[in-house]
Amino acid sequence: MPGPPGAAPGELLRSAARAIHAERDHDRLLSWVANSLAAATQAALAGLAVDVDTRPRRWVMANNSIRDLAVIGDPHSLPQLAPILRGERPGLTDDEHLRRLLALQSVIVVAIPRADHGVHGLVVLGWLPNELPPPGALATAESLITHLAVALDNQVAMADLEAAQRDVVHKLQEAVRPPTPMVPQTELGVFYLAADQQASTGGDLYDWVLLPDGTLHLAVVDVMGKGVAATKDAVAVTHALRLLVLDGVPLDRVVARADALVTAQNPELVATLMIGRYDPATGTLQLAGGGHPPLLVISGGQVRLIDVGGIPIGFPSAGSDGVVTVQLARSDTAVFYTDGLIEATKDIVKGLEALTRFAAETIGYPAAPLARALVERSLAGAMRNDDSLALVLRRRSPPSATARKPLSALEYRFSPSTAAVPLARHLLEDWLVRVPVEAHEAADLLLVASELAANAVRHATGQQGSILLRASVQGSDVMLEVEDDGGEPVVLPGPADELPSGMVERGRGLFLVRALVDQLDSEVVEGRTIVRAVRRSIVAGL
Repeated sequence: MPGPPGAAPGELLRSAARAIHAERDHDRLLSWVANSLAAATQAALAGLAVDVDTRPRRWVMANNSIRDLAVIGDPHSLPQLAPILRGERPGLTDDEHLRRLLALQSVIVVAIPRADHGVHGLVVLGWLPNELPPPGALATAESLITHLAVALDNQVAMADLEAAQRDVVHKLQEAVRPPTPMVPQTELGVFYLAADQQASTGGDLYDWVLLPDGTLHLAVVDVMGKGVAATKDAVAVTHALRLLVLDGVPLDRVVARADALVTAQNPELVATLMIGRYDPATGTLQLAGGGHPPLLVISGGQVRLIDVGGIPIGFPSAGSDGVVTVQLARSDTAVFYTDGLIEATKDIVKGLEALTRFAAETIGYPAAPLARALVERSLAGAMRNDDSLALVLRRRSPPSATARKPLSALEYRFSPSTAAVPLARHLLEDWLVRVPVEAHEAADLLLVASELAANAVRHATGQQGSILLRASVQGSDVMLEVEDDGGEPVVLPGPADELPSGMVERGRGLFLVRALVDQLDSEVVEGRTIVRAVRRSIVAGL
């Protein structure tokens, strides 16, 4: 945007018409107008405040203003300004209180009108003794303010339109995201974070489905483009991949065949992708790709990068370079993701290094919280110019079989007292040692039991022995149940629900439980509330 013209009003207004309406940066727009008003009116003080109903409020001053309008404080607190802010009058001329407050000879306040008859904010101009605005200057200032008002109206309208478009895209993306399949001996998690409000949403999408032969099909797709069109293209790609896989096309041919299908309908479509075929019985993960970032495989605290290669859909000779096979041992984790996670800092190499470090740091998390942690840590402090997606697959086969006798269920009844919770935890710990389950699994289950027991203590009636803790082995799973006589349904958080604020005194415990178990449900039976939690594939087979 050009600097404020110094002379002819006509030249100034022609420049304003070009500059004000073309400027998209809000701060530069306000600064240019403040300096232009000072130049046109030869005011010793020129400044404006926009959106004065928001906090913190900030006055934008012309560069040569002799003082800052921050001395006014909250403009709503001044009786002279309140009617202007309410849209009841257009301005104010030479108010004695403002002249004394600003130590000026003459002061003019003008509203910046809104199209809906409200007010965007205020413009304040002031002159020292023996100084007057040149002839026609106030008319020029009024024209500048009118131009500013129209530009601000356009910014509001554009922001509303972009917000509506983002909402449509988000709802569309939510509608086409597949439900999480129940896969034996497998833990799945996914987390998606849209671009921030200053950027259009992109075409990141995933798909997973359990195939008739018991294997799991996975796909992560990143379509070039933004908005509804990109989401539509991503849906077309994921559906084409699923249909080809269900039709029995060999994995090494799926990308090339999908390219032929989707580009026949949209020759401009470009997408990177990675597809996988996972056998939960053996832990074998087969991969094919099309120019997508490498897969992360986390094993024993170490992170490996698996580059699958391939040429993206929409490029000449699109297709995979073959099939890469990865063998997942028990508790090994594979992480699929889109490039929003590694490009947020504009340095892909450093972004990938950071993602690898975050994966090593958070490997102890369950799959869903791990996916969320990777996205949030990768984007912390960065501009979200693109959508970001992480999909986590963890092998959850039970430990190797050992010779042992079946262990009977644990049942412990106690009174609703916080002092009784540690004893219940101690008894459960002894039981878990004899099951046995591995130490880190036992630690998670003890935390789950503590939270559920504490929740039951809060909701029980107070009768002696009214709370019951049960633990049992169900095949290779461990099931915990905590029962109380409160008789009230428990509202359990869903997998995608947001964690309550740290300022909230209660309610965070159940979110922690949800993150640590594979199944969480509750019911009321004959006036007693039962909360049930299951952790799968942690007990060796008999």
